[in-house]
Amino acid sequence: MTSGDMASESGAPFLDPTTLADPYPFYAAHRGDGPVVAVNNGARETYLVTGYAAVRDVLASPEIFSSKPEGAPSINFYPSAEALLKEKGFGRTPLIIAMDPPRHTAHRAVTAKLLRDKRVHKMRGEIRRVAESLIAEFQAAGRCEFVRDYAWRLSVLVIADLLGVDRDRIDDFKRWSDAWVRPLITPLTEAEMLDCIGQMAELQHFLVGEIEARKTAPRDDLLSDIAHATIDLGAGEMPLRQHEQLGICEALMIAGNDSTANALSLGMLRLVEFPEVAARIRGDMKLVEQFAEESLRYEAAVQSNFRTVKEDTEFHGVAMKKGALVFVSWGAANRDADTFANPEHFDINRTALKTHLGFGGGTHSCAGAALARQELAESYDLLLRRLANIRLQPGWTVSDIKRTGGIVTHGLAMLPLQFEPLALAADEQSANAAE
Repeated sequence: MTSGDMASESGAPFLDPTTLADPYPFYAAHRGDGPVVAVNNGARETYLVTGYAAVRDVLASPEIFSSKPEGAPSINFYPSAEALLKEKGFGRTPLIIAMDPPRHTAHRAVTAKLLRDKRVHKMRGEIRRVAESLIAEFQAAGRCEFVRDYAWRLSVLVIADLLGVDRDRIDDFKRWSDAWVRPLITPLTEAEMLDCIGQMAELQHFLVGEIEARKTAPRDDLLSDIAHATIDLGAGEMPLRQHEQLGICEALMIAGNDSTANALSLGMLRLVEFPEVAARIRGDMKLVEQFAEESLRYEAAVQSNFRTVKEDTEFHGVAMKKGALVFVSWGAANRDADTFANPEHFDINRTALKTHLGFGGGTHSCAGAALARQELAESYDLLLRRLANIRLQPGWTVSDIKRTGGIVTHGLAMLPLQFEPLALAADEQSANAAE
């Protein structure tokens, strides 16, 4: 392990915003330093875990590595904003990603039950209908800004439909979702943060109202399931409390909107970069699904997460003190040559494609992975059936495409595309007419 102010090839330390926006040069520059790298974080002892096996070991050791981000770097923390959320809304809610066993075990069991295969499987047809309608809006124009026109809109609409948000509230739901996610990816002024908090408080009141209504008039939707869900925290099954209900809804919105939109955009960039792959997988759902998995490995929409060392320990030859902060890097682990042959190469024929950590791993793996996989596969399949010669708009090159995000999130600021519309095949015309 090398200690000190670890820097990327550009000379920027890991926690520099420029490095965080595109950390892959940093990963490559320090791959030879071992699976655990010390990073400069002021007086706080801090490490970055980049090796695949080492990351798996962290995930398997919650008794040593706590998911509670004690003292983790935070952007956009303003006491006035936190006070406003308590005053106007219901305050911060518990997020499952920041829990340890046994509390995490109990909450994870509830989430798994809510996102049961039956409900998620029922969403596939709706995902395809939403995707069709969004593509139809820009197909004839021969161009779009993919992040804005497709990725974000699809992810918001799918989560809204899953929860059971009425379509006449979709514009509000999109605005609230944006306000929830924006502070996670962009440094804000205090005034901007207060504006986001005001909208987050609106969202909380909306969700509480919807959940309360479903207690007496349930529907076939996830909000109804949440309204009637129970949890066992050691004293038997009890109804979820209000802040726990809100925590589940807000976690779904973060993962379902931000992470899925980013994954969709990053995968679309791969289709631009590798037109031969696009041509090969067009019309073949099995290959499309393989493409989606390799895209998740190649450039992860969720780059890292936090852990806190609970006791003095030696980990992969590195002595760590109690209280040290650890960044667990899914993105770096997915490029580990000891696990993935020729990891810098995009290859949809890799064996064991789903061993990547694009959805995290261990007990904290993404509970909504099945839904996200459906959104990715249905999207890429339909986009390739409707659009030909997908490329960047004139004046743009791949190197012009800017990344956005921070330690956790990772995506594209924008993706301006140009293409030729493809006509519906005869079998698809018949299927659409039948619907």
